[in-house]
Amino acid sequence: MGKKDRTTPRMAYASLRDMPGTRVMFWVVDDCPYCGERHLHIAGHLRMADPGESLGEYPAPCDPSRMYEVALTPRPKRKQGKEARRKARRDGKDEVLDDDKW
Repeated sequence: MGKKDRTTPRMAYASLRDMPGTRVMFWVVDDCPYCGERHLHIAGHLRMADPGESLGEYPAPCDPSRMYEVALTPRPKRKQGKEARRKARRDGKDEVLDDDKW
């Protein structure tokens, strides 16, 4: 048995969208971990439901015997270079330029 035979649900990242002209919200999985297609899962009514409650495990529409976990897309990581550039700039201001450093 290889890793592909595992039955643990895979992670599927989704974004919340509303259906135009209605009050229904959907979790849209753009890339299914099994088939790569787009799938929709109902999140509830626009005014009354909490869409976060409908996150969790769902059977994949492309293969109902397999499960995946619908989760929010992760936030992008913060750039680390800005503080380093500021520190280098501050350190450069403290240095006294001699004729040798020109």
